[in-house]
Amino acid sequence: MNLTKLKAFILVIEKKSFSEAAIALKSSQPATSLKIKSLEEEMGLDLLDRGSSVIQPTAAGMIVYQASKEMVRRWRKLEDDLRVFEDTLTGTLTIGASTIPGTYLVPSWVKKFRSLYPNVAVTIEISDSKETLSKLHNQLVDVSITGLPSESKELSYKQVSSDALVLIAPYHHPLGLSNEPTFEQIKQFDFVIREEGSGTRKVMEDYLSIHSHSLADLKSVVPIGSTEAVIAAVEAGLGISFVSKLAALPAAKAKRIQIIEKFEPFQRNFYFTTLSDAKDRPIIKEFSELIGS
Repeated sequence: MNLTKLKAFILVIEKKSFSEAAIALKSSQPATSLKIKSLEEEMGLDLLDRGSSVIQPTAAGMIVYQASKEMVRRWRKLEDDLRVFEDTLTGTLTIGASTIPGTYLVPSWVKKFRSLYPNVAVTIEISDSKETLSKLHNQLVDVSITGLPSESKELSYKQVSSDALVLIAPYHHPLGLSNEPTFEQIKQFDFVIREEGSGTRKVMEDYLSIHSHSLADLKSVVPIGSTEAVIAAVEAGLGISFVSKLAALPAAKAKRIQIIEKFEPFQRNFYFTTLSDAKDRPIIKEFSELIGS
């Protein structure tokens, strides 16, 4: 038996999909299926209920699933414990990040971390906030940095940075001439918004709610999958939008779009999150302390 089979089995159970498990493992679906089949042969038992319309474990499979998660956790702890005998920190760190922190904050943090610990191999995976936290839950990333705090008891988080949501418009848009633009005024214009699951979209919804409005009040043109794509759409005149100030400033300086400065920005935070039982792993602890300093 090896850990790759156990990890494959864990992912198939949790994602209820061979194809999604294969993607997470950066493998093929046939290869993932073979790992599960090999694991069943080693155990001498069926671990998946193949008579069900959805993927779910048999009674024996549930026992193996729970034991597998514990074995993977204990193996990671063993690796960490053995690193105290090395002269410097070594190993791997996979960082899951949502678009804004992943693009504008994480690279500089990783550069600083790598200058201190060059023997640690760091990988950055960028996706929306909900997917990033899901990856952390499924142990596909070691830590996550998103605009959404987690309410799960299995996760621990802390605030590590902040940003602001600002209103942007095409460079020569009439909103730039308004003395005191209001929500009633901006509702007259087409809006470009982020997709479901985006931390920016969630903050935008909260901002509107505070002012007794909702996304349904806006003339939404189309949801778009990244902040840079939203900025490009605004630049092209497709509509106006609320986006991260970190992302908007370079585009505004290049005169691609304008920030409507007189429209009150809305503060937002970014959070560093890890599995509660993994927060003291040496690599995670050192990275956490570095970005929190």
